[in-house]
Amino acid sequence: MSVELVVTALLAGAAASTSNTTTAAVDAYAALTTEIRRVLRRREEDFVVDAEVAEDVHVPEQRADLTATLTATGAGDDPEVLIRARDLLVVLGYRSMLEIAD
Repeated sequence: MSVELVVTALLAGAAASTSNTTTAAVDAYAALTTEIRRVLRRREEDFVVDAEVAEDVHVPEQRADLTATLTATGAGDDPEVLIRARDLLVVLGYRSMLEIAD
């Protein structure tokens, strides 16, 4: 479930970044992507996580690819990534998603 939380946060953050969003949301999304890049670099992955990841958050293949990559790199088990994912979801108002994950 942890990797799903991270994926949900990434996709929600990417979707929010394409609209008028608060500075707090932009900052929280940037913090999450920074932590994910750290994990990916540690694992020597070339995958780049950014707003382009979620051009269309409704494309199941895109979510599946992102989930597989993050699972393979252990991003769903990294405490800092999880903290940043939760922070972003709180800023975006996804508190119900956090209750399900806990």
